[in-house]
Amino acid sequence: MAGLGAQKKADRRNKLLEQIVQDPGIMIRDLAEKLNVSRETIRRDFDALCDSGQLQRRYGGAVVVPVGNILSFEARQDKHVPERKAIARLAHDLLRDDQVIMLAPGTTALLFALELSETKKHLTVITNGIREALTLVNNDNLRVVLAPGDVDRLEGFAWGHEATEFLSRYNADLAVFFADGLALGGVSEADSRTAGMVKTMLRQSEKNMLLIDHFRFGQQGLLQICSLADLDVVVSDCEPDPELNQQLLNNDVAFHCP
Repeated sequence: MAGLGAQKKADRRNKLLEQIVQDPGIMIRDLAEKLNVSRETIRRDFDALCDSGQLQRRYGGAVVVPVGNILSFEARQDKHVPERKAIARLAHDLLRDDQVIMLAPGTTALLFALELSETKKHLTVITNGIREALTLVNNDNLRVVLAPGDVDRLEGFAWGHEATEFLSRYNADLAVFFADGLALGGVSEADSRTAGMVKTMLRQSEKNMLLIDHFRFGQQGLLQICSLADLDVVVSDCEPDPELNQQLLNNDVAFHCP
């Protein structure tokens, strides 16, 4: 019986992790209801998963800890800058006047925002990225809409229920997003909060555009964002290997590089 109890507990904790991956802002009360247990049980599970390094506590809930060595925003910001600037310039050139864009945050997003900050195009930009919003607001051609929510001051974005619900109110022409990996299996990301917010943006947008440097080709992050078939446009600094390039072609993905 003790073995069955331990297995039941392990199964519940795996389901708890799955729920948090699907909805990084989910609250303890909602987890308790979904898993049909008490809030005290969820809190004990949180304690155990935090002790094992699988979760990191946040106000009202927790977030799945990314796997691997995740660099800080400042450290990532200094990597592959010429390549990412070229991607940002090309992505800007592909935009049409009067588009509504959902912009995911990140280091390449900030470079893209710097390009948009001097654009002559009239655009509406909806984002949960605080740095990106502050970069864009001084251009009178841009309407900037910033999502509310819990703020990660180190990464510079808002996340959680409030942010997800806010983004779900809007419809966009294009979602511009970024990822940790692009491989035959699809697009992936290490941070569960980022993955959840990007998935919301993809649902609310007619088309999507992935900006990704070639150093991330063939890489596989912890969480799946979407399949190759879900992509519309990929912008990078050079072409992928023949196998990945062929799969993008097979899935009617428009690929652009300088």
